[in-house]
Amino acid sequence: MKIYWVILPVISFVLAHDSDKENIQWVSYYRLGTVYSKAPTYGVAGYARLKRTTRNTFNDLRLFTHIFEKDSEIRIRNKSSRRFLSLNQFYSFNTLIYERNTIIDVNLRYHYNQGIGYIIKNTDKGNITLETGIAFDNSDYLNTEQKTTYLRGASSIDQEISNLSLKFEIDYYYQVSKIIDGTNLSRFQILTEARWNLKKKIGIITGFTCDIHDNNPDPSFFLTIAFSDPINWKI
Repeated sequence: MKIYWVILPVISFVLAHDSDKENIQWVSYYRLGTVYSKAPTYGVAGYARLKRTTRNTFNDLRLFTHIFEKDSEIRIRNKSSRRFLSLNQFYSFNTLIYERNTIIDVNLRYHYNQGIGYIIKNTDKGNITLETGIAFDNSDYLNTEQKTTYLRGASSIDQEISNLSLKFEIDYYYQVSKIIDGTNLSRFQILTEARWNLKKKIGIITGFTCDIHDNNPDPSFFLTIAFSDPINWKI
């Protein structure tokens, strides 16, 4: 069963479509730079992303890393979305995340969420979405079957202004399963980015990430050089 969840992201990328009808597009993204947080101080920020879009589907695989001298934040995320044919402002989605964050004592967290999204705005210069659904995660899931269940709400905003691109994402997880040892795992997760496009494929990105919950960890601020490149794949 564990192997199924490992290969699921790979299967979602390999499944083929009619390239002429679906208008398949692949793009890769890379970043490298520095990150600062009050507790671990300075570290190395890295990021890799592979995105596949068609007229009605979206697949996105990301690797996100902040490496400090004694701590690390590592997150692998795969998200798949599909628009409803009759109501194309609505879409269904599912997200799979593997996460390690020693700053907040998460050695390994497996997370899954799914639900329905709504596209408020979708233009060449930006988009706004809202999502709602259910989620669960399982810390140290290789050694325990205990899962935590949540209701999830999220919003994302992307906007381009001249050679500046802005991004804001917020997720809220409300714990609905039993609270164990008095620890409430409800949390906000926030990502904010600003990108200055130096050339068509090169830019500078600065921003911060923050998890807001009972442990109240410090945000991480990052500054990276970013590269993007379309890929001529038809799968």
